[in-house]
Amino acid sequence: MLRIVYANLGYSRDIDGSLGHHVRRVHHHVFTTKRVQLRSLQHVRDRLRDLQPDLSCFVEIDRGSLTNGFFDQSRALVEAHHTTVRIDNKYSAERQFRRLSVSRGKSNAFLASRPVTYVARYLSAGKKRLVYDLEMAGIRVLVAHLSLRYRIRCVQLAELARWVEERDGPTVVMGDFNVFRGSGELAPLLAGGRMVHANADSGPTFRFGPYQATLDTCLISRDLTDHCTVHILDQPYSDHQMIQLDIKGFEQREAPPLATPLLVSAEAEPA
Repeated sequence: MLRIVYANLGYSRDIDGSLGHHVRRVHHHVFTTKRVQLRSLQHVRDRLRDLQPDLSCFVEIDRGSLTNGFFDQSRALVEAHHTTVRIDNKYSAERQFRRLSVSRGKSNAFLASRPVTYVARYLSAGKKRLVYDLEMAGIRVLVAHLSLRYRIRCVQLAELARWVEERDGPTVVMGDFNVFRGSGELAPLLAGGRMVHANADSGPTFRFGPYQATLDTCLISRDLTDHCTVHILDQPYSDHQMIQLDIKGFEQREAPPLATPLLVSAEAEPA
């Protein structure tokens, strides 16, 4: 079995999306203490220890910014069995933010405990552009965090759909797509019938007070539909839920092992 988990960590501000949290903890958006971050990250670490995923993918994780005291959150999640750890700026490959910029450190990341090949790619439009393009056990996995702006998001979804079509074979596309106008926004990715919206009927993944929506998305190719199970898991430290994807009984081909375990520096350029 291959187990993948994905989560928007909300920068570990310990805000669960309820109005009470948003009101009482609004100051966490300005500055979140290390103690609060570690409390949230311990929940994530405990969940990962329980689930033992082969691949853990995160958006809205901070590698050190003005608003979190320049604390690299990914380091609190890494354990000995993680052979590949990657964290990258989510805005662009080239742009360098000054130390006091509020955008500095805002990142996506993944942890892998099995051989994986990957590249960090950047969409051509928008501010949030990073897409991880990974392969593990013969299955391609793309992880994205798309724009809040509808017009930009349409451009990004169309480009992401073109990337999916670059290769045949079993494919998973996951991430926070911010599809506030509903699942119809996913049409570019679902056109042609190759990809299926695996968590379409699994319930909302985001809440802001009474408002709930399925913003976090898991798409799978049709050749995986009989092998996949999707679970939506509560995150009491974020306004987004975690997605657990189990792929069972599918012929898996391991990627070539890395020569040595890889821990990529937070300031490294994308592979």
